[in-house]
Amino acid sequence: MFQKLKMKENLEVFFLFVLFILCDTATQIFLKKGATNIGEIPLDQANHVLVYVLNILTNVNIMIGIMFVLIAFFSWLAILSKVDLSKAQLMNSLVYVTVPLASIFFLGETIQTIQMFGILLISLGALIASA
Repeated sequence: MFQKLKMKENLEVFFLFVLFILCDTATQIFLKKGATNIGEIPLDQANHVLVYVLNILTNVNIMIGIMFVLIAFFSWLAILSKVDLSKAQLMNSLVYVTVPLASIFFLGETIQTIQMFGILLISLGALIASA
């Protein structure tokens, strides 16, 4: 009985981590798309800033990004209620892998060899530290 309970809890934590990583990655992709659409923040005149804020509030990509960040936030709280922070933070480092990969596929960005090496090191470090 205890073994089944432990396995169910592990599956739940795994699902929460997958949800968090996917939502945090999606957040970055959608916010990048939205920020690219609306451009730089015009700090030269106050009325330009107001228009910029209105553009933020009406940008579909930014709104979707905010939705994903909220889901990621609540899944992170659920994770923290079940797992030690030191272990949870290690799994959180997977975002440093998923965001660059997603930016290649969804934004058409390119990654240099040194960046790929860094991603590999982060993955290896998280794997070693979580063992």
